[in-house]
Amino acid sequence: MKLVTLIGLGLLCMAPVMTSCGGNTPKQDPVKTFVHASIPAMLINPQERADYYAMHYWDHFDFADTSLINQPAYTEQAFVDYIDFLPHASYATVVSSVGQTLSNALKNKKMFEHFTDLFEKYLYDPNSQFRNEELYALAVEYVVTSKQIDEVDKMRFTYQWQQIQKNRQGTIANDFNYTLVNGTQGKMHRIQANYLLVFLYDPGCGTCGEILQGIYSSPVITEAFNRGILKMLAVYVPRDNESQDIAGWELYQSTFPKNWISAYDALQAIEREKLYDLRALPTMYLLDDLKRVLIKDATVPQIDYLLGYEMQKPPF
Repeated sequence: MKLVTLIGLGLLCMAPVMTSCGGNTPKQDPVKTFVHASIPAMLINPQERADYYAMHYWDHFDFADTSLINQPAYTEQAFVDYIDFLPHASYATVVSSVGQTLSNALKNKKMFEHFTDLFEKYLYDPNSQFRNEELYALAVEYVVTSKQIDEVDKMRFTYQWQQIQKNRQGTIANDFNYTLVNGTQGKMHRIQANYLLVFLYDPGCGTCGEILQGIYSSPVITEAFNRGILKMLAVYVPRDNESQDIAGWELYQSTFPKNWISAYDALQAIEREKLYDLRALPTMYLLDDLKRVLIKDATVPQIDYLLGYEMQKPPF
């Protein structure tokens, strides 16, 4: 994502009317350019070069200069480039780099707040194309464990940390009961499948149709269904502050393929017991045969990539 700053140019002429401003026009300050770290020539291994760059990315950035907060084309763009590059570094380096970045920013409270806001905006916002909860978790963990940050300032991040721990990648997904249109009840953990795609939604969701179309048009997902290694559980999740629109949900059934398991949360347990992080609906979870979370809050391209890789593996 490229940030664009629109600069309005205005000239203020202090001379009388009909007198030209002439050469009195003040010079514009030059656009500030982010200075990237220089990788030593002696480092020739790609991984070593990536790790060095990640650890030295902010070497030339002045964390004490709060005026940079108001220069998104400089600071915010540099941050976007930073998180876009981080996956190229080793995991241990990423952990150290995120911690070092926030440690440097912590020397100035305003700058620290700006950087934590940027981490949240790009890595945790459901609508961000850079959304990466596992990477954001590193920043949140730094905040909640730091002894230099007041407990009051940690409150938002402490709550987020609790939400991040729910159904985290590699953990067993929280089980729940579901009810089919004919009244039959079942438990998510009892569904037998190599892979299970859990689709939590609201029939009135504005983006559900777009995401469903992505699922329908995916050759990888279609093949996984046809080969019988993938099942789909679509669950209407009523919120506590709204009545259950069962009639609307029943009408919505016609939008789903017949081989999907279409159900609703009759007891509203998912919302009431906060079993899943429902910051935005719909949300999808790809689970394996043991109901371990492979992808949390998944996108269709992520599902395509993982299932495509799995289906190409030899059966031995």
